[in-house]
Amino acid sequence: MLRAILIDDEQPALDLLEKLLITIGNIEIVGTFTKPGEAISMLLQERMDVVFLDIEMPGLNGIEAAEHIMAIDPGIDVVFVTAYHHYAVEAFELNAIDYVLKPTTVERLRKTIARTMSKQSASKQENAAQTSKSTFICFGRFEWMRNEKAETASPVKWRTSKERELMAYLVHHRNTLITKEKILEDIWPNANLEQVTAFLHTCIYSIRKKIASAGDNYKLEFHNNCYRLEIRGVECDAAGFERVTGGEMVITPDSIGEFEKIANLYKGNYMEEDGFVWAQEAQEKYKSDYIELMRRMSDYYLSVNEFRAAAQCLHSALRQNPYLDDVNERVLLVYAKLGDRLSMIRHYERFTKLLQDELGTLPLKSTVRLFSELYSGNADDESKA
Repeated sequence: MLRAILIDDEQPALDLLEKLLITIGNIEIVGTFTKPGEAISMLLQERMDVVFLDIEMPGLNGIEAAEHIMAIDPGIDVVFVTAYHHYAVEAFELNAIDYVLKPTTVERLRKTIARTMSKQSASKQENAAQTSKSTFICFGRFEWMRNEKAETASPVKWRTSKERELMAYLVHHRNTLITKEKILEDIWPNANLEQVTAFLHTCIYSIRKKIASAGDNYKLEFHNNCYRLEIRGVECDAAGFERVTGGEMVITPDSIGEFEKIANLYKGNYMEEDGFVWAQEAQEKYKSDYIELMRRMSDYYLSVNEFRAAAQCLHSALRQNPYLDDVNERVLLVYAKLGDRLSMIRHYERFTKLLQDELGTLPLKSTVRLFSELYSGNADDESKA
């Protein structure tokens, strides 16, 4: 279904056009405007598929308004609906999809709708087939990487740091409506509301232009005073990580490759290098999920006697939190299974010193007992693994 707005300085003409279009169907009239400036303000906030536009209007005429509208959203289709035929050349120079003379009819507008839907469908298929490819990187430092025309991927350049933070915030809340007030509160706390609202609109406009310029197959929507970045099907390391850690996927010989691929996405903690305050809670959750993933993968590797792979997973977990008692105990067991007595002793000594120096405590009794049994060669490490 097409989303449309109608612009005409005469209210009766607007009402008639809306009535005719509703009769045809396959179109949602999102707004009607007698002042082009108000319509342009709306388009800065919300994306439309098509705009039906009168030409002869006081102040900003339809040709000038179309230039503003297409600068905001190059992908929007413009249909001129006018009583004057002599603007046709100017209209099609702007790449308008149709030029409808008043008084119009349902049959004539039906052709316009069919033409617009056909063009929109072809555009979507073209975008899907493009070699341009976007990837969002959230682990470590946030980046929006674009690989255009099969060239090496490079990060998007930003006008301001806040524009970049806003994009990171929208990716963080991807595919979810988030209120304008919440965005302002999180990204511009305690700032002048009028100023930061204007700044938000400027950033949104710039981000939309970046999306449109690359033909990326997703969109930034505005609905009921909420924004939503739809990026379904677009690569995002955090989304891929969630699909594995948040589901019930079992690690098997067939699936371990996928788990390894997902684990390798974790290049650093979630947006840690950016210092975004609003990302801190998610950062802790992703870290916890990563540690649990390393536990699960180490258990799998132990079950198939791949002890060095198990050790690598356990050490990855300890780099995130070196105080984990159960993980440190598993490391001792793995070294014992490898027959690496020296590494086992050194690990236990380092762990003991870390606890004493940083926390003023000693290892758990279970850890001390396990080490003693492994050291003496009396541990039933098969049952403890």
